[in-house]
Amino acid sequence: MRIAGILEIVIGAVMLVFTWMLVGAGDFSSVLNEGLASNALMSIVVLYGFHIFEIVVGLIGVACANKKSSLTLILGLALFFINLWEFFSYSNDVMQIVMHAVTLVVPYYYLHNAYRNFKS
Repeated sequence: MRIAGILEIVIGAVMLVFTWMLVGAGDFSSVLNEGLASNALMSIVVLYGFHIFEIVVGLIGVACANKKSSLTLILGLALFFINLWEFFSYSNDVMQIVMHAVTLVVPYYYLHNAYRNFKS
């Protein structure tokens, strides 16, 4: 559980920095109208929120590594299903499908360890 928690912290932090770098990479003001700008802002807020959620789940996983905790099981289920939804939402770009398939392994590992800790 400790390894899965640390991996979630690292993935969340790296993706947070990556998203931050992508947002600041260019000036899209001439392309975006008001409707597209609000959708883009909402997407950025959701991405930041999800990556912060990954970091928090990882911290809770590390803190409850050797304890019987239903919180880690619930958070592991939420993390896994959010990543699964993200995997199925990218159906036209092969690179994103492969990337999300690989990143689905860590939430599964977290959920598996949370379930093992809950059962023990």
